[in-house]
Amino acid sequence: MKQTRNYPIVTVTKKGAAAVQNGHPWIYGSDTVAVHGEVQNGDIVDAVTEKGTYLGSGFYNSNSKILIRILSKNANDRFDEAFFARRIRYAIQYRLAVMGDDTNCFRVIFGDSDGLPG
Repeated sequence: MKQTRNYPIVTVTKKGAAAVQNGHPWIYGSDTVAVHGEVQNGDIVDAVTEKGTYLGSGFYNSNSKILIRILSKNANDRFDEAFFARRIRYAIQYRLAVMGDDTNCFRVIFGDSDGLPG
């Protein structure tokens, strides 16, 4: 069962929706139709199609051409400490698996690639 969503909603064009559905982690401002609710830069928003289908949730930034950086496409995710700890843990585990014993130095988080944009 989906959780109750309390985030502002950004309606995305067909073009923008197709990009997100094909795996693109960003939604450009030019690919949006409307913002519903009060939103400030840095807030989490829900992105939906023009028909209201949920696309994902992400960080909002009106100062950038990239209006939304997708955090998750799971409508049941809660963006709490456990969510971010899990993402960081997965990123570290991935690097340890790929790098083997060569772990003297590495970038812990690589932004969008690790599902932690911005």
